[in-house]
Amino acid sequence: MQVFIAGATGQVGRKAVEKAIDAGHAVTGMIRREEDREDLEAIGAKTYMADVTEPGTLDRAVAGHDAVVFAVGSQGEAVEKVDRDGAINLCDATKRAGIGRFVVLSSMGAGHPEDADQLEDYLQAKHEADEYVMKSGLDWTILRPGSLKDEPAKGEIRTKARFDREDAAGLEVSRADVAGVIVGTLDEPRTIGAAFEFVEGGTEIQEALAQV
Repeated sequence: MQVFIAGATGQVGRKAVEKAIDAGHAVTGMIRREEDREDLEAIGAKTYMADVTEPGTLDRAVAGHDAVVFAVGSQGEAVEKVDRDGAINLCDATKRAGIGRFVVLSSMGAGHPEDADQLEDYLQAKHEADEYVMKSGLDWTILRPGSLKDEPAKGEIRTKARFDREDAAGLEVSRADVAGVIVGTLDEPRTIGAAFEFVEGGTEIQEALAQV
């Protein structure tokens, strides 16, 4: 599969590029700076200079791919411009290019931002982007991981439409496993049209995705 990953230089996106290549996909990583090109190409990815906040750069970037992944993160800055409008811009470009598959890395809590007691603006931006994608007509999947941590991949998760926030202390997942879920989603048709939260757990990633 020819896969375009926006956010390929980020902490999760970089891992997703590597895992997608290991899974046999041909990957193009979107870059915003020339100095990021060498790193991605060294692991076997193609690169394309574009920016999700500049819609005019995206049509040629995604052309010719079978699937597009939005794994861009604003780091809490310019959440409307990046997390909301950036996802919408990439969704629109995907549709214009005639590409069916679109995977969005969102966030736990984005389904119900009104219940958030922190990061309200961020979750609202994610929510509005998710809602837009759901109405796009694409074969979409929206991934909503728990709190991210830097640990080795365990390869096991648990999924739910919405986790009980009273169990917040256990709602974590490694960035490596988030990358594994992104790549696993590409090969699991049951995730099409699904938006779900996930955290580390006791079910192998591919098996868990097949039960979404």
